[in-house]
Formats: sequence, C-alpha cells, structure tokens
Amino acid sequence: MDGYNNSQSDHFRKVLECRVAELRAALREPGELHESAQGETREVVDFKDLAGEQELASLQNVKAEHAAEELSMALAALRRLADGSYGQCLDCSVPIDLRRLEAMPATSYCIVCQSIHEHVRPAPARH
Repeated sequence: MDGYNNSQSDHFRKVLECRVAELRAALREPGELHESAQGETREVVDFKDLAGEQELASLQNVKAEHAAEELSMALAALRRLADGSYGQCLDCSVPIDLRRLEAMPATSYCIVCQSIHEHVRPAPARH
C-alpha cells in the first residue's frame, strides 16, 4: 500500500482547488435557473407540468445538498494540506492509500474507518 507524502501536495492542492471551483459554480447555477423560471407567467396550469417542475426542484435541492457537502469536505482537505495532516485518517491516523486519495482527494478516512462510518446509523426514534 502506497500512502501520501508531502512531495505530492502540489498535485492534490491543484485537484482539490479545481473541484472547489467546480462545486461553487454548480451551487450558483441552480439559483440562477430558478430565478429565470420565476419570471415566466402562465395562464393555464397543467398539473403534470407542475408536478414535473416540483420533482425537478426536489432533485436540484438534493444535488445542491450533495455539492455543498462535497465542497465542505474539499475545503477541509485543503486545510489538512496546509497544516500537514492531509493523507492521514482522521479516526485511526494511518496513512490513507494513495489510490483512494487519487479517486477521492477530499476523503478524510481510510477504507476501514469509512466503512464503519457508513454502517453506523442512529437508532430510529420511538414514538
């Protein structure tokens, strides 16, 4: 297993900065589209069209939430690059496999700890 070392910081900084720019642009885009659609007025309301628009808006909201979460992760990864802790798992401190960092440069966890995070779910609320 090859891990990250500081000689690779420029490469990962460029990758992360590029992704941050893409995500910021994507987060600006839905609002602009929504504003232009609001200016339109219709005389006849087609409930199928309205349902389709609501579904599209819902999908855009989910995409925006995912983009915002990924943006937060990328910015945190850039902070870790700056402080020298990039490439180490936040939970167990072992080096994160370089192949994992190449695939997901904003990742905070090694594959084992990520698996644990994905499988730990809060207990459902009882009424």
